[in-house]
Amino acid sequence: MTGPGPAMGSREWWTRPGVVLPIVATVAIFVALLTPQAAQGRFGDSRLSTHLAGSMGARVFADVSKRLGWRVVQRDSQSTPAATHGKTIHALLAPVIPVTPEEAHAYLEAVRGGDALLVVLDQRTPLSDSLHVAHFVRGGLLPRYNAVTGECAEKLDFTPPLWPDGKVHLFGVRWLRGPPEGREVFASLDGEDERVSYPGDAAVGFPYGRGRVVVVADPDMLRNDVLRRCTWGVDVIAVRMLEWLRAGGVSPRTTLAFDEYHQGYGSRPSIFTVTGSFLSDHPLGRAIVLAVVAAFVLLLAVSPRAIKPQHIERIERRDPLEQVDALAHAYEQVRATRTITARLVRGMRWRVEREGSAARARTDDAFLDAIVERNPSLAADVELVREALREPVADRDLPEIGAALRRIEYTLTTHAS
Repeated sequence: MTGPGPAMGSREWWTRPGVVLPIVATVAIFVALLTPQAAQGRFGDSRLSTHLAGSMGARVFADVSKRLGWRVVQRDSQSTPAATHGKTIHALLAPVIPVTPEEAHAYLEAVRGGDALLVVLDQRTPLSDSLHVAHFVRGGLLPRYNAVTGECAEKLDFTPPLWPDGKVHLFGVRWLRGPPEGREVFASLDGEDERVSYPGDAAVGFPYGRGRVVVVADPDMLRNDVLRRCTWGVDVIAVRMLEWLRAGGVSPRTTLAFDEYHQGYGSRPSIFTVTGSFLSDHPLGRAIVLAVVAAFVLLLAVSPRAIKPQHIERIERRDPLEQVDALAHAYEQVRATRTITARLVRGMRWRVEREGSAARARTDDAFLDAIVERNPSLAADVELVREALREPVADRDLPEIGAALRRIEYTLTTHAS
């Protein structure tokens, strides 16, 4: 007999739920703790757009402006502003799509007509070149405001700031042709490096025509994670800029229009539309199209065909003079005197008959009878030709037949003329 086996339904100790589940939970906790997480601060979409509520966007700036009484407009589908003659503040916040010279001209014309412009610098554009501004390569520190009291000072925020050291690092405005007269400084900077004595101002306003312009050197100044920290005081600076742009006109500028078209929103020509316009409008594009068409035609010419082309058969023929000589030798060899005489009579008839196709349809005998009726003097020659047409003649008589035909032809042609 065999010994007792394992009990039915028993399992190994390491497969029991009481052992497996704690092990899986421990591994999951360690993975969650050790997996690297995305750093807080500079992550996400970096466009300074009022549509973006992330840390790098500008949604806070638009919402604050709306709560303070401005009529906020997000211009998604228009690349150029509409001049309102002193009623609108146009905001162009670090565009990611290049501003064309025509669009820069439209902005400046609107400002000359009485509107205001808030422009945030990033890359060099025709608009910044027209305003003769850029930003310094080295930045500076925005000083803290000591007047921060009350609720803002007591509020604790454990969200990591945009800059690791907790200070505001901004670029300064650099004037390419010297600072303009009557400028208004909204934010000055302290040098990060002792060797840099004047890093510039972070935000400066100046009059332009009948309107006003504010230039912000660094896009970070208006980002959501900068404006939301009231201890830095950047939100106060932003509101001061809007208040200054609102004033100074015939009437307050109560509309704040954000250019979202140059942030990548709205409909724009597709790659197919741009390619088609290049191939149809540009001389180089048309040359490329012609080259492609020519190559396609050449490809069709050398490609295999469904039906094989048939070569035209060419029959080589002798020269007419060589053919006459060959026929003469052939007739001579077979002694074809009647054929020779018939050929000579036919040639004479083509040369002397003028009555048309009806006359040419007559037989040779009828033709010879008509000759005798009109010219009885040719009866002997006609009888000689008749005899040669009926019976073979000797070779020595062929010259006489030829002479007779010449006399008949001469008489007929002379009498006809």
